[in-house]
Amino acid sequence: MPAGDGPTYNNCFTLGSKKIPVFIDHYDDTIQNLYGAKSGDKRKYYELSYEEAVIEYYYFKSSENWERSSKDLRIGLWLDNAMFDNLHIFVIDFDDFDEESRFFKEAHRLANKVTRSKSGGYHMFYGIDKKKAEPLFDSINLLTSENAASFVCKTAVTRDGANKVDLFCDTGHFIYEWEPWDNTIGLTDKTQELYQLIKENFDLSRPKSSGKGKRASGKDGKSYTMLEELPEEELLQQMSAEQREVFADLEKTKSPHWKQKRWLSVGIDIFHVFGADLGGKVFLYWSKPGETFQPQSCANTWDYICEIGSESELWDEHWAGILQGTQTAFDRGEVEQDLVAPEAEPQVPLEDDTSVVFEETTSEPTFRGLPIVWENVIAEDNGKQRTGHWIVWNGTRSKREEFFKLAFPDQYNKVKKRVKFLGQAADDVLRLTGGQRTKLMYEILAWKYGLEEVSGQDALDLIRLCECEEDNKTADALLARLHWPRGLAKLVTFGVGMKLDGTAQHTWCYSVDYQKDKAVFMGSAMTWERWQVKLIEVLDRCRACSCSYSEMWK
Repeated sequence: MPAGDGPTYNNCFTLGSKKIPVFIDHYDDTIQNLYGAKSGDKRKYYELSYEEAVIEYYYFKSSENWERSSKDLRIGLWLDNAMFDNLHIFVIDFDDFDEESRFFKEAHRLANKVTRSKSGGYHMFYGIDKKKAEPLFDSINLLTSENAASFVCKTAVTRDGANKVDLFCDTGHFIYEWEPWDNTIGLTDKTQELYQLIKENFDLSRPKSSGKGKRASGKDGKSYTMLEELPEEELLQQMSAEQREVFADLEKTKSPHWKQKRWLSVGIDIFHVFGADLGGKVFLYWSKPGETFQPQSCANTWDYICEIGSESELWDEHWAGILQGTQTAFDRGEVEQDLVAPEAEPQVPLEDDTSVVFEETTSEPTFRGLPIVWENVIAEDNGKQRTGHWIVWNGTRSKREEFFKLAFPDQYNKVKKRVKFLGQAADDVLRLTGGQRTKLMYEILAWKYGLEEVSGQDALDLIRLCECEEDNKTADALLARLHWPRGLAKLVTFGVGMKLDGTAQHTWCYSVDYQKDKAVFMGSAMTWERWQVKLIEVLDRCRACSCSYSEMWK
């Protein structure tokens, strides 16, 4: 950084891989997709100083996982409130260009900083005075819609057709840098010159606006936060190439008419691909054609998804393959047959057409190509009715653990170890909920002994099996564990039934931070006055989403 008290970049650096913002999970030294933007609990990873970003970069490069990674980790800018001194950073990202065209030459001459991508594209950087720029940019239709959080987020083609560019400023967008970033190069105020250059070379249309504010009122008159509604064109402008491919698959293969559990599951995958900010807009766009769509329910469900994001992972293997630039490990054609209505393949909506009707899938769950179902049997036990939950697959009817032994004969419970907490830890662990105790034990064993390799398709099949069930506590419990990071691998390696029973004398509030070699549970002091605020919020959300309390909390 510049020496002394000279101007510097604010904390606007982050790490990225395959054009997706990421962070280094110090629990196991792995690269994890970053989510939540600056409103989420991973905010600090979007706000690294250059020095901090460099430390994180070399920390991972020196780890044993570097050789197993794609080695494409890069330091770049997260443009949400990215500034140099008192100037906001404006970026022109050249996708298609003619280096001999007038616009390209002028943009290059005007730029304070120019970088090159691996594919040969250009990033050109300028400083602007946002207050001075607002009326100027508004006069040429450069600003985003009135309800958008972004200041500038546009894709445009010059009048002569020679250059196609993305224009960014103060937006939730990651600038993926292939070449090293020179942090000593600063920016100067180019507000007027940049405005004139764009005005002379582009014809920009006024962005569409829903005319809605940031909040709306529910049936009880209480206000709730709305999701921002954008047309497809504006959504695509905010996406990377990989995200656009996922978006096309979402429209083609995922029906918004699916039942609540399936809708929620797709929403979680959307969160992991697009993040909290852009993901909310995508979730709304996809959900709106649904037969039972309600704006408040959609907004509350997305809020819930963002809360549980850190406890889940991306399960759609096809989407994961797109983000990593690899082919999926299973036959895509077979999966699509399960996801799309058998009567007719839905078409991707064109332009603003949201009239496409999807049929809810009626195909039964399968596991390794064979039908699989739950069989729920009511029996009398000492005068009381009890329901037994069985899994029927491959001609065999078995309980949950027996099914896992059958499906994974050479792998199941290969590591026959259990966790025993000693001394003060035996008492302290009872401060945690039963679910957290169980998850902690599996995490400890996974850290110490490693995990068996399992098929991602197997995990998807079992998740779908559990999602199709209603009023099945065994299925709900299994689904919750399958949604852990590498959940199926943990259940196969250490057994499906591990838990730690026991009750504590008090109720505790805490947050969890899983690190490289430990898990930190931080207690939170709470009064009943603070409790009721969250309780009312959760209860309202449950009502709006028409979900049972167990579904919301599992």
